[in-house]
Amino acid sequence: MVIWDNSPAHHGEAIREYLATPDLNLQLVSLPAYSPDFNGEEAIWDWAREEVTANTCLGTRARVQQKLGEFFHGLTERTAEVKQRCRTELQARADALITQAVNSPQHTVHVDSTLVLV
Repeated sequence: MVIWDNSPAHHGEAIREYLATPDLNLQLVSLPAYSPDFNGEEAIWDWAREEVTANTCLGTRARVQQKLGEFFHGLTERTAEVKQRCRTELQARADALITQAVNSPQHTVHVDSTLVLV
């Protein structure tokens, strides 16, 4: 299974030729141009805004850095919550694809319709 973003390198002639190789047996998953719901990092930053900066004036850049540093350091003690919050739509779809691939390894499944043309 190959998960790729919309980097121009991913859509160049060389990669298209490679993907046309017979019996390659790859499942391709392309991310939409803007996809924060597929990105676990976005979930962390949303969480940081929720707990650290929401409706708060910290006054200085140093204070913002201090409070965000404390938040990120504290995540080491909250691993279950980190896993739950960072479970992305992409991970859910990838899990479904893996299950499908195990049950039917002959079929290529595209999560996003943009890859139908590849």
